[in-house]
Amino acid sequence: MPLTTKGERNVKAGIQRIHELGLQHMELEFVYQVFVKEEDAPVIKKLAEEQDVSLSVHGSYYVNLGSEDKQKWHASISRVVQAAARGAAAGAVSVTYHSGFLQGKNADEIHELIKDGTREILEELKKKNVKISVAPELTGKPSQFGELEDLIKLVAELRAEGYGDQVAFCFDFAHKFARSNGQFNTYDEVMVMLEKIAQGLGTEFLDTLHIHMSGIDHSPKGEKNHLVYLPNLKAYAAQGVVVEGIDSHFAELDVKRMGENHFNWQGVLQALKKTGVGGYLVCESPILELDALLMQQYYASQ
Repeated sequence: MPLTTKGERNVKAGIQRIHELGLQHMELEFVYQVFVKEEDAPVIKKLAEEQDVSLSVHGSYYVNLGSEDKQKWHASISRVVQAAARGAAAGAVSVTYHSGFLQGKNADEIHELIKDGTREILEELKKKNVKISVAPELTGKPSQFGELEDLIKLVAELRAEGYGDQVAFCFDFAHKFARSNGQFNTYDEVMVMLEKIAQGLGTEFLDTLHIHMSGIDHSPKGEKNHLVYLPNLKAYAAQGVVVEGIDSHFAELDVKRMGENHFNWQGVLQALKKTGVGGYLVCESPILELDALLMQQYYASQ
């Protein structure tokens, strides 16, 4: 929900504010709990359609499909299914989540555990007749499952089993930059990654890509925290991005959210525009709508 959402901060008010700002997408953050009530979901779906705002879902942080503890494994599946089902009822088109941790397992072991868990999620949603794209995320730390090549392989294998576009993945470009400790950060490198996706999953996969982006700080261990793109409100105003009521939120940002950002978001947007990628891009910046509007404006100018 935009930081400048007016009145009570709920999903309906958030959708209205997204529309007012001239943005077109909002992600429901079910990261700690599925906070949309069952009876409210159809109302949210109708409002989002009326305001021309598409929706996606970020599932629980408490997911580890790489766990050999069957109780944790099944609980992880249940959490993703719950978020996906409620999101779909509210009109969401995709649900993303962090699949799990490597925990010393070799590549084949972790791949099979994650694939079995993802398949279980897909089967549970099929039983419930829930229509939503299940999209595990490209994660920010090398200790997590979620490298680009692993996700392409996972999706290709599950699609070959007959799940089709019910399974995809969420490409977080900032995470890719962070988990590689500052690599994969040029226009040319982004173009190569998009070509790798097209080769592995078909060019049509790029028509409905679920994307996350923000500024990001990293270390050799990967992602540390998200950063704002520009250092102060004057810098945003100089780019023509001004949002009434954002000042207090910017002033409240702590130091770790204001570090110097080296993630090349402009290069990513140039590559997305050049390639004609479709779908939806979720801004995960600490200063949400400012950076979302900045990216939207930059993309339109290319």
